[in-house]
Amino acid sequence: MGVLENRPRNATARAASEVEVEILLPNEFLDQIASSPRAARELIQRLSQRLREADDRIVSDERRSGRAHGTNDADRQTAVILVNNAHLAAKNPWLQRQFRTPLTLGDRQFVIGRGAVDGEEPPPLQPDLKLGDTVPFRLSRNHFVIEKRDGTYHVLDLCSTLGTIVNGAPIGDHFSSDDAPLRAGENEVIAGGVDSPFVFSVFIA
Repeated sequence: MGVLENRPRNATARAASEVEVEILLPNEFLDQIASSPRAARELIQRLSQRLREADDRIVSDERRSGRAHGTNDADRQTAVILVNNAHLAAKNPWLQRQFRTPLTLGDRQFVIGRGAVDGEEPPPLQPDLKLGDTVPFRLSRNHFVIEKRDGTYHVLDLCSTLGTIVNGAPIGDHFSSDDAPLRAGENEVIAGGVDSPFVFSVFIA
């Protein structure tokens, strides 16, 4: 942010253990972004995610503030609709090693997929959450997407090889539907078959 806006940094960082650091001057950083569409896309996605999380925190703070000041029920219901508190989390320890912190889901599509290996073409959609997998792959490069439609979150299988299971119901090309709505509370989403380690929890409040 400091480099992009040519303003002082608003945060710092401290290493928790011994690290190696690569220093990029502002011009070098901007040249790298200009010459690498992939790096630019990842930067835009990171900034977009942080902006969405900041927006969610602002609305959540307003909701808590409204409760503290005795906001009426209608206003509270509006606040709940605005926040919708949807989060994606890893459900098992194996997957938690790849991402520990639950991810906030906003109003735009959130794509989950596998990182490409050497020789593979980039997927049609850039995953918002890119996970590692090994042969034989259980996760497709574009496996499923979580999207909000008409105020309800849905899981849409993206023509994955092995399909997706949402709350026990399989979806995908080989099944009767490729779409499943999510319910309030905790939802279980498994990518890649019943014995796949890619088991997620999606919390909808």
